[in-house]
Amino acid sequence: MVTRAVRALLAGALTAAVLTAAPAPARASTEPIAWGDCPTGTAPGERCGSIGAPLDHTRPDGARIRVGVSRVPATGSRAEYQGVLVVNFGGPGASSVGSMAALAGGLPERLRRAYDLIGFDLRGRGTSTRVTCTDPVTFGRAPRPDPAVPAGRAAHLAATRAFADGCRASAPDLLPHLTTRDIARDLDLVRAAFGAERLSILGYSYGSYLGAVYGQLFPRRVHRMLLDSVVDPTEVWYGTGFLQARAFSARQRDWAGWAADRDDRYHLGTSAARVLATWDVLRARLVARPADGVFGGVELDQFTIGSLYTDRDWPRLAGALADYASGDPAALVKSRRAATGEEVNFESVFQTVSCADAPFPADERVFEADMVRLRARYGALGAAIASPGACLYLQTNTAPPTRIDGAGLPGVLLIQSVGDPATPYEGALRMHEALPSSRLLTVRGNGNHGHYLVDGPCVDDRATGYLVDGTLPAHDIECDAAASEGPVTRRPGVPRLPR
Repeated sequence: MVTRAVRALLAGALTAAVLTAAPAPARASTEPIAWGDCPTGTAPGERCGSIGAPLDHTRPDGARIRVGVSRVPATGSRAEYQGVLVVNFGGPGASSVGSMAALAGGLPERLRRAYDLIGFDLRGRGTSTRVTCTDPVTFGRAPRPDPAVPAGRAAHLAATRAFADGCRASAPDLLPHLTTRDIARDLDLVRAAFGAERLSILGYSYGSYLGAVYGQLFPRRVHRMLLDSVVDPTEVWYGTGFLQARAFSARQRDWAGWAADRDDRYHLGTSAARVLATWDVLRARLVARPADGVFGGVELDQFTIGSLYTDRDWPRLAGALADYASGDPAALVKSRRAATGEEVNFESVFQTVSCADAPFPADERVFEADMVRLRARYGALGAAIASPGACLYLQTNTAPPTRIDGAGLPGVLLIQSVGDPATPYEGALRMHEALPSSRLLTVRGNGNHGHYLVDGPCVDDRATGYLVDGTLPAHDIECDAAASEGPVTRRPGVPRLPR
């Protein structure tokens, strides 16, 4: 089923001076793809391998790394063939090598006939040369200290510093070269390795930023570009936290209103305000006495944030809280799985790419002030989003991020919902402004993260038509989201950026 496949593959996203970067003189990979085994669990029909890439693209004859790739061939005739479609599910850090056959099983037939589906693992991740900043046992220790309160701040900073030190120990030469610019140049080598003059990109979340950077560096090598749940290219990445804090707070209120409408089922409160007050009380209880000794306040923050990406997860959050309020913590505790090596690798890439892409504040007091301010304005979730990550101690690149202006790009399709908390709507508007050739499809009726292949025929038909035929709407358009198994939320109006 297409929706299950895509929901399982989509990953969450995170995000100044800016830099206009001309393509570095990187050579196309002349070595053939080294084909090998696919990751465990890969569906039949996908072939996996890797290519060589320069560690430093400004020194193409220097040290080399491996970049993982995979392919599921197009099923149509030569006349129908459109080339290669590279898929990125977000992060930064989501792996797509080993996922293309599963995705292919639910794609529209026209799209399958037109494109080779290409999986691509970012440098540092998955089947590429890896960076691993800690081990699963250390990463999974719980309950985690709460940096928003004095009692937990020192422990959180110590753990954050240890993680950053682990990144340096794991891949000291790679860290300065984990920018999205470097990854985009790897992607161009992937294009060349598959013998394609141009490539098409389906980028979700962080993949929207990777696509925009690739298009900035190599506009004439873009065939089609579909960017879904769009990152703000002007807030990479420190500033994105402030946008997300506001958006997740609004999304939590939406969830609370939904739960209040179902108080006969969940008994969390008869109004949104009462549900949020109950959430605060339950969080305080978990801080004082973590459930099963492992599920505390920070774990509730993480569980809540994760459940707000799609309203299909709202019943799970409400049900777990209702059970806990009644004395049964099992659902909360079960939501916290043991950490795996792949999750550690994802988090390692998420942090190191973020740290490499743009400078972060290097002063603990800045983050402390951020947490105080956002906690006062948006509650515990605001403070959680503002808490310092590895970039406090891991400044690996002082160059500003790539300036996006879309010069020379063909038509681009952007898809975004108004209430998306992970990539807030105003960020999509800024990307739309930065890409003059783009059209924006706004999804109304939910605030979910990730829409193509999930939110019904209005979205899917237009997106597939664009990828296969190059058809863009004449103007920006809106679609109503298809009803899901979970609730549907609506917001009046579509905001616009202030001029």
